[in-house]
Amino acid sequence: MRLPFRRDPSSHETPQVRLEREGRDEIRRITAAVEKVPWTVSLLQILWTAGPVTLLGAWGGYLLGYGKAPTADNYIFFISYTVITGAAGIIANLVHNLTGGRRAERTAQKVERVIKSLPELLLATRNLIVESLEGDARRREAAAMLLRKQDLSPEGVELAAIELLDDRDSARIITQIDIYRRAGLHARIRDLVARYRDGLEPQFAAIAELAPAATTLLRERFEGRAPDLRLGVPRDTNFIERVLAAIEQDNELLMTLQDVEEMLILAFELISGRRIPMLTFEYRGRWRLAQALDGLEEARARYRIAQATALSRLKALTAYLAEQSGTLVEHAAAGLRAEVLLERSLQAMDALAEQIHHLAPVVARGLTDRRSQLRQKADLLTNAIRLYKSAYNAYEAVGRSHAQLIKRSERWERISSRLGDQDTRLRLGPGRRGLRIREHVIALDDAAKAEVCKHLARHLKEAGIEMPRHARAQQVERDTLLTVGVDAAKRLAIEIALALEPHIQLSHAEVQRAINGSNAADFGQLEPNLSAATKAALGSAMVKEIEVSLSRTAESLALALVRHYRVDLDPAARRFLIEHYGAREQTLDMLVNYQASHAHSDNRGVSFLSQRPLAIGPPRRDWYRALVQAKRALG
Repeated sequence: MRLPFRRDPSSHETPQVRLEREGRDEIRRITAAVEKVPWTVSLLQILWTAGPVTLLGAWGGYLLGYGKAPTADNYIFFISYTVITGAAGIIANLVHNLTGGRRAERTAQKVERVIKSLPELLLATRNLIVESLEGDARRREAAAMLLRKQDLSPEGVELAAIELLDDRDSARIITQIDIYRRAGLHARIRDLVARYRDGLEPQFAAIAELAPAATTLLRERFEGRAPDLRLGVPRDTNFIERVLAAIEQDNELLMTLQDVEEMLILAFELISGRRIPMLTFEYRGRWRLAQALDGLEEARARYRIAQATALSRLKALTAYLAEQSGTLVEHAAAGLRAEVLLERSLQAMDALAEQIHHLAPVVARGLTDRRSQLRQKADLLTNAIRLYKSAYNAYEAVGRSHAQLIKRSERWERISSRLGDQDTRLRLGPGRRGLRIREHVIALDDAAKAEVCKHLARHLKEAGIEMPRHARAQQVERDTLLTVGVDAAKRLAIEIALALEPHIQLSHAEVQRAINGSNAADFGQLEPNLSAATKAALGSAMVKEIEVSLSRTAESLALALVRHYRVDLDPAARRFLIEHYGAREQTLDMLVNYQASHAHSDNRGVSFLSQRPLAIGPPRRDWYRALVQAKRALG
């Protein structure tokens, strides 16, 4: 395993020892943020205050009050008073340090437990994801997980290519390219790519629709590129919304196992010191224009949330059907469009209803060996209908939000069109008036890290998700020391959301957009048999590898401002975005051209609203007929 640390030649420490020491320092620093009691400093303060300071104060006060020095009796009184109060203070501080020390030790143990458990739970959840699939879908998902590993060996690349392409010759070519990549021989990579591209591209195209994310990863390996620690790993969009929806509606079916994986990664990132940038904007100027801007931005935010909610419900339905056998949704891969997800879900539910129609008469005739199968199909269709209703209601809400957004956009157009002078129009850049971009950071300070770890450690203990005692005592090396079921994994994701909410406000839409827009750290180098200190050091190093870039965020913000709010991207504004946020000049030029082409358009403000939301019909009657038939057959 390649460690992201450079070894000092003058040092006699091994990388493992360095990781252990740095990880222990990280755990102690988090613990000290909440429980630290400076014993030596407190003792010196008490001795100094109860000794010389009190005697000098008493002598000076007596001299000023009575005009003469204290007598021997007075000195005895003050010395006795000082000794008694000082001793009482020392005893009180000693008791506090004894109890506080135990409390600090317990906190350190909880931090260690969480840091050690989260990576293992992440691996266990990934195993659950693969286990929930069947057939080719299981092979493709496992191959995608392998290809995401930055340090994957050539043998691992070959195995993943065989799983995806089912062609050993093509897999061997990709493996050869990966070996040349490791040696830095890019000239040979270009030779092999030019020679075999025509033969491999049809194979990539054949699996692209079934597994788009895995196909992209495999194509990158073929082109001589591996995942970059600095770029991180793209997140599954809207995963926070699905977890919060499961909490709000008390329905864990709204959450997928991929959402559990993303929540575990986010929690370990933040505990390891990840800082996620966030950009928002505000306007200072004419109050009527500012009011219209706030109204339009509020409508856009609600529309985005409604879209995310609807897509999340549809994903939850497809994932639930994919996790069950015999539902014809083997190919519920990540990255599919909403239309494809809806079509496959409808096909699976129709197939379920058809299976129930065939089983119900058989059970009604008294063949009891099919009763359990019929009951299982009926329960599956019942849950699927409930999830489908949730998606149907969510897309109806999208339609209402879309109509409201059009109204707010038309109002914005009427008000902004009347303000034609340069002083009242929206402008981006320096100055007292106009748009202001505000920067925020999503992160946990040391005290918040300790509180989150204490919350999660308490849940792990209550849920019985702990390393077996014999494994702790014997240091048994296993692939995964912690095992967890689907329900326990989803409950853990909910607890992570509850632990993080008070500190980073996960429920806020702008926070969710910032997290969804950032890539996750690549924790592929974490292994289950590593100690907590090593995992803490590796986690801290990996989150530091992520490049903090606001260029894409600034470009997205500029796109929204130009298309929705008619902001003038003049040379000063472009220079501001390039110098402060690293926005690409080519992208800003495209926005300026868009602005110029729509400058005299009558519908420039609402053109981006022309695409209607996805149309999803109500639950089909045949599904309900199948449930009624199953109920009658089961008695």
